[in-house]
Amino acid sequence: VKPAVNQIEINPFLYRKNTIEYFQKENVVLQSYRSLRDGKAMDHPTLKTIAESHGKTPAQILGRWCVQHGFVYIPKSVKLERMKENAEVFDFELTAKEMQELDNLTTPEALETFKALYHKCVNRDTAKDGTMEGVKMDITID
Repeated sequence: VKPAVNQIEINPFLYRKNTIEYFQKENVVLQSYRSLRDGKAMDHPTLKTIAESHGKTPAQILGRWCVQHGFVYIPKSVKLERMKENAEVFDFELTAKEMQELDNLTTPEALETFKALYHKCVNRDTAKDGTMEGVKMDITID
């Protein structure tokens, strides 16, 4: 059974274009998991420059990037002020140049880190009797 929605990590620092394209061709809606990278990228120079040019926060730029790509964007926060901030992504638009700059933030190292983490988690969560027998390890990382 084909899913209607798939939640995967999507943000400019892990923008897996081939994976995303596959699901879009299959008409599967993509929901962004870790849209804001758990706050770990807010000081990135590209993100800060774009945010300053729009009078927005880096978090709002990450959210707007998701929205403009057509991903479901549901950020997580327990702080009311951040919830309000995270919702304010519909009153501006990123330029094509800015979108391209953000699209290009994914590095080969980030993809390799993702692959290693995937294998670690799959091994931890799905291995039977400590073996990898029957566990899918061949994945599209980009």
